[in-house]
Amino acid sequence: MTISITNLISLIIIFQSVLFAFVLFSHKGEKKVSNVLLAVFLLVLASQFSLFIIDEFDLSTLNTNAYLCVFGFAYGPLLYLYSNSLIFDYFKFKPAYLYHFIPSIIIFISPFMGYPLCLKIGSLLYLSLGIYVVLAIKQLIVYRKIVLQTQSSFSRKNLKWLQWTMIIFTIALLLDIINQFVFPLYLPFDISITHLTLLFLVNWIFYKGLKQPQLFLGISETDSAIISDSLKENIETLEDVQTELAHIKQYFETHKPYTNSDISLHNLAIELEIPVRRLSYLINNYFNQNFMGFINHYRIEQAKERFINPVDPKETILEVMYDIGFSSKSSFNTIFKQTTGLTPSEYKKQSKS
Repeated sequence: MTISITNLISLIIIFQSVLFAFVLFSHKGEKKVSNVLLAVFLLVLASQFSLFIIDEFDLSTLNTNAYLCVFGFAYGPLLYLYSNSLIFDYFKFKPAYLYHFIPSIIIFISPFMGYPLCLKIGSLLYLSLGIYVVLAIKQLIVYRKIVLQTQSSFSRKNLKWLQWTMIIFTIALLLDIINQFVFPLYLPFDISITHLTLLFLVNWIFYKGLKQPQLFLGISETDSAIISDSLKENIETLEDVQTELAHIKQYFETHKPYTNSDISLHNLAIELEIPVRRLSYLINNYFNQNFMGFINHYRIEQAKERFINPVDPKETILEVMYDIGFSSKSSFNTIFKQTTGLTPSEYKKQSKS
């Protein structure tokens, strides 16, 4: 039995997927449902590549081609449910979600009934995957809108790693479509580019997927409801809300709540003694900003003031950044330049001159 480089890649994918799945199953953290869904995704991947190995070395009399598309129909629902479990902190796996896996189950049992559906409708798995990827991306877009309305920064709600997971998976999907329907995609020694991409995906998940969910604080059910409230038509005049707006402005000038890097719409509503949905409505309709933009406006104005009139002549830009509520240098630099047209260092230098 000769093991080729292609077989070796498959074996590495199997080993890493099973190992990481075991780590996820045994890991004790807040995102238990997310860990289980990701572990199942990896086990499905390991199972598919195990069939490749079985077929390559004729280790079974089963017609493996009758089962291969089963995995393709399972990846989409698992990826979609996994992304939802991270995005929403109130996500719970419901029995109704099992309906997503009905195609996989039917296709899996069809060979035993004498009608192997995989050989007839296997190509539909690409349509299924495409639909679920679009649904997952749509949820990410909704997530971003909600965070902008309810959080002061993305520092504790960062979803870039999840976005990149979706991108890598989509690239692997597109490569497989090209390989199946356009022209073969192989490197020297018959190394599959698709398999290499999947190997990279497993390693990406291994290094990012375990630690990131612990930092990734999903949005609450209340946060989700706020996005629909913000779209309501403005039916109150400025005079009707003048007292509330003045209260908000006065509180910001006196207490400077924006200097708290973790300030959220919910926390601010408690401090102001204004219902959270009412506060969101006021900020969106009368200050004409989402919550994140509203908070960052005050932060940038405070930074400009500190650069012009420093508390300490020796204070650094980094000290000012932390004092006004930013916890990310890149975010501070980006937002400051978008607002003023200058970087913090350029603005500070210009202020001195």
